[in-house]
Amino acid sequence: MRSFLIALLALLWLILGWLYYQEYNKCCTTKGEISVLPAAKGKTGPILFAWGNSIPILSDSWPAMRDSLTRFASDTTSLEIIGYFCNNALPEESESLGFKRASETRNLFTGIDNERIILLSKGIDCDSSSRLGPFESVGFNVRKRTENIKEIDDRTLIYFLPNSTQKLNSTEVEGYLTDVAIRVKKTGEKIQLTGHTDAVGPASDNLKLGQQRADIVKNFLVSQGVSPQNIISTSKGEEVPIEDNSTPSGRAKNRRTELQIIK
Repeated sequence: MRSFLIALLALLWLILGWLYYQEYNKCCTTKGEISVLPAAKGKTGPILFAWGNSIPILSDSWPAMRDSLTRFASDTTSLEIIGYFCNNALPEESESLGFKRASETRNLFTGIDNERIILLSKGIDCDSSSRLGPFESVGFNVRKRTENIKEIDDRTLIYFLPNSTQKLNSTEVEGYLTDVAIRVKKTGEKIQLTGHTDAVGPASDNLKLGQQRADIVKNFLVSQGVSPQNIISTSKGEEVPIEDNSTPSGRAKNRRTELQIIK
């Protein structure tokens, strides 16, 4: 009788071990250096994340979405990956978690140079159901990115040559602004233009230079039929650099007009 009980316990131990192994393989697989989880039943979306977690949960539709985004991200565009986090949900959800979700998602792409990928973190309002199962907490945008134009988040950066204030000097920029004009004339949206400069020269002169650069863009939009009342044009001069002004490449990035569409 005792030997029978020992054999039965051993059999139960083996069964429990096998079940644990199967559950582990099902829940926590590794593809290369990327940890992923299978999508939970009842949830939809190519890529989801669990509450407080940065490990992607992928469905069967993810490869098609990834391949489509890879095709759109060409030499003149960049892929923007936004990791979302739930507002007012510290410490489980935070801005750093949003960046982690964006970073883990970037690792799923192999056909795009990392220099053409922009990672962002953004807070969103979540309802109580987000705690109960995986939810959509990453988004994508394909942004224009050339020598003259760079789209990022909710802004477009339009670059200028040193001391240039008279005209746009770029058919590409004019084409881009023509498309913006067509859009806002249909929607009635407003446009915020902010001129920026590098740090060469007096700050007072740069403030004027920044205003001139913003006004160049404004004047072109008006020439395309946009109402002047729907355009706000200001200057920050050299006050808000986005790159180091001690290098030529940094100064080039600071000579810009930022365009935002206000809905």
